[in-house]
Amino acid sequence: MTPVKSLPLLIAASTAFLTFGCLLVWVVVRLLRSNRKQLVATGSMIPEQEFVLRETGQLLLLVEVPRIGSNFRKLEFELLEKATLQSTRMHYDFMRAQGAVYGVTTMRVPIGRFVAQREGSYVVRITGLQSDADYSGSRIMLSRPYLGRMILQILGIVFFAIGMLLSLLLALWQVLPLQHG
Repeated sequence: MTPVKSLPLLIAASTAFLTFGCLLVWVVVRLLRSNRKQLVATGSMIPEQEFVLRETGQLLLLVEVPRIGSNFRKLEFELLEKATLQSTRMHYDFMRAQGAVYGVTTMRVPIGRFVAQREGSYVVRITGLQSDADYSGSRIMLSRPYLGRMILQILGIVFFAIGMLLSLLLALWQVLPLQHG
């Protein structure tokens, strides 16, 4: 049996490894849950549709399109609150689109933000849809803002994964002999 260089250090490294592992799993689960909960409403890419919002606050209008698609860039969006007829117009902006989220086959591109002052019906109008284009793989989404939360969660994942790796290396250093020569 190989002698352990320092038993207390081995126990500390093993405890740190398990702690970082549990925290890593916790952060990943929180990321997945919060990504599911961020969506408020989704709909097809059609010229006009109504959404009933059950919460107020700042929301984000996104389009989910095939990853290689670009036919959404010329579209204009209008969000109309039915109760007050207050209108918010949005369009694709290259700088805002840098916050896009990429999946395997689709991407979610942020179009703009708006504040839902009250619960109720909102109409989303899209102008510029081409009659010969296939929008069956595209959707519009209303979401809570997510970029800041997602950045912190990803940094947490990286931190805890590095912590696991370093504690594993420390534990192995205590158990395995170094080769000389």
